[in-house]
Amino acid sequence: MKWLVLAVVAIGIARLALRWRRGVDRDRRLMLLCQRAGLDFAPLDLSPDTAWLPFPMFGRPQHGTANVVWDRRRGPEIRVFDYWYEDPTDERAVPPKRRFTCAVVPLPASVPRLRVAPRDLADDTMAAVGGKEVRFELERFSRRFEVESDDERFAFSFLEQRMMEALLALPEDVTAEVNGDVLLLSAPLLPAEQVLVLFDTAVELHERIPRSLPSQYPPRPAQGPHEDRWLQGRWSADPSEGVGA
Repeated sequence: MKWLVLAVVAIGIARLALRWRRGVDRDRRLMLLCQRAGLDFAPLDLSPDTAWLPFPMFGRPQHGTANVVWDRRRGPEIRVFDYWYEDPTDERAVPPKRRFTCAVVPLPASVPRLRVAPRDLADDTMAAVGGKEVRFELERFSRRFEVESDDERFAFSFLEQRMMEALLALPEDVTAEVNGDVLLLSAPLLPAEQVLVLFDTAVELHERIPRSLPSQYPPRPAQGPHEDRWLQGRWSADPSEGVGA
């Protein structure tokens, strides 16, 4: 019986070592591909905003980000990264890690939630928006994707034909979601080559954001009208101060 336990432990260690080795090889290949493509690469994510992206998978107690890809000429707002989180489980059990490759694209607006997911996606971590399905006339798009939104008017405004064509260029199993001022692309951990395809598509999607979007869904102000801010060594004044004195 003892030898059986030792054998099981040895197999487990071997699997973990193989998984670690594959991860190291993928990360190194991704770094080299970025160098050849003229893209920036960082093994760690130094952006404090990633953990607070307005989507269900972020903000978990146990999570992490790595392997960030961006183009310095465009700025870090459009970026691709690896993301993992752990689902809370019984304290005695080891929680499984869920691993994804994600891309974020800024939107010049504040929009309702919308989800564009592959129809054959069978991953319960991709929670539905809760809205109704919206159908589009572009047959290739409707065959591949299911669109859910609680605002049908916004869905048609956002998913113009040029935007749908760009989404069709995404790697398989990629889901697109928008909420507030962010477009998120996410998929189970992608091979290194597909990470660059995801980045290129994210850039293309940014170029195809409908020009009418900011006027239809104006962006929210970064600060409220009565919010104190530290400006040039002093706190901003309360606009209501002294009124009625």
